[in-house]
Amino acid sequence: MIKTTAEQRLGTNGRLTIAVFGKSDTLTPAIKSAWSEASMVLQGPYAATSVHDHDWHFSGAVIDARYGAELMLPLMADLDSRAIPYIFFVPPGSLAHRQGPFVLSDAKAEIRHIVSALAAQSRGSTH
Repeated sequence: MIKTTAEQRLGTNGRLTIAVFGKSDTLTPAIKSAWSEASMVLQGPYAATSVHDHDWHFSGAVIDARYGAELMLPLMADLDSRAIPYIFFVPPGSLAHRQGPFVLSDAKAEIRHIVSALAAQSRGSTH
């Protein structure tokens, strides 16, 4: 099997595993299915406060941007200490005007956008 550019950058073989930190309704069946078709497994959604409840075998993580700093900062510190790349997302339809660059959805373009951002971080870029 030939590795894709994202797999090469994230240092994985085959399917990527992405942890999702967000509310319980963050992952719809359509989102999970679209990501699976793109050879990625979404784990979660996990609560930002359950930082110590994970095995941390993720290729990357996506964090709901609607969390407050008091929840995000400890999670970000744990991800940073484990060199796990992460980005922030907003769920589709959560904002009347799209203000952020990442939307966790079933759209192939959004999937590629998130994976590319995580891959860029594994090369040393910032969030």
